[in-house]
Amino acid sequence: MLAAMALVAAAVVPPGPVTVEVLKVSGTGCPAGTTTVAMSGDNQAFTVTYSDFLVQAKGSEAKKSCTIELKLNHAAGYTYGIAATDYRGFAHLTDGARGTERNTYRFPGFPTQHSTHTYNAPMSDNWHATDVPDKVQHGPCKDKKPLTIEAELKVNGKGSATSFMTMDSTDSSVSTTFRVAWKKCG
Repeated sequence: MLAAMALVAAAVVPPGPVTVEVLKVSGTGCPAGTTTVAMSGDNQAFTVTYSDFLVQAKGSEAKKSCTIELKLNHAAGYTYGIAATDYRGFAHLTDGARGTERNTYRFPGFPTQHSTHTYNAPMSDNWHATDVPDKVQHGPCKDKKPLTIEAELKVNGKGSATSFMTMDSTDSSVSTTFRVAWKKCG
């Protein structure tokens, strides 16, 4: 299914460069200066890198989130939607703890796409989740609206040990990739 989506996404790409403009970043999971967004060279994905997205709990629940509002600048006559997302990080869950990664993305006035992944103790390893929507929700053609993406990490700690979860990899590789499906308007 991912291969078929990649072929569809590759079939239409706007001419010229595509850039990402970050309009707003907020949340406890992304303090100022700890989040970057970059467009891929082939204009078919953008990545979000978090350098300080960590939640930890000891015998309680803790959560952090990050909301990013961005705009893709591209040639007129095209729009885009999110064809798939790849999230990854690291989780250290002990004593019956549970970690949850939740994400959403949406254009104003359009349905919100969302998914949730849960990880259970015992775990001390990298995690990776790929989401593919049933249907790609493209943004409007005439009025380029911003895309809002939100990521949340939650840890339900149990016992006396500290459990934690991050939204990045131990090798500092990119944490979240949004694969773009372009559509020619008209």
